[in-house]
Amino acid sequence: MQKILYFPNKAFPPRSGNVFFDTIALKPGTNNHLSADDIAALKAHPDFPQYEKWGAIEIVGTVAEIKPVAASSLSQLSAEEAEKTIESTHDAEKLAEWMKNESRITVRRALNRRIQQIKSGDE
Repeated sequence: MQKILYFPNKAFPPRSGNVFFDTIALKPGTNNHLSADDIAALKAHPDFPQYEKWGAIEIVGTVAEIKPVAASSLSQLSAEEAEKTIESTHDAEKLAEWMKNESRITVRRALNRRIQQIKSGDE
């Protein structure tokens, strides 16, 4: 099953909440709830290519296809790669550990957002 990553801060203009493509809603972060038909409809939507161009939406493979990153190496990734890794991580302790060594504001925001999602049960 594919996952959709939505980064509202990369949209133009930057947003902070959900985005809707007709009847398909994407929340910030990882969207696991979409069926194959929903993903096909999303790709066919006329606004989808622009969001993809901005980097606000990305379709990624299954969790097994995403390579885990050691805590010490998050700072060695680009901000974009770090955000993808953060969105695929389900361990709040590991995210908090990464936060200690991270100085980039965009990555810190992504870490905070993901930690809040995990704590609120809104994965």
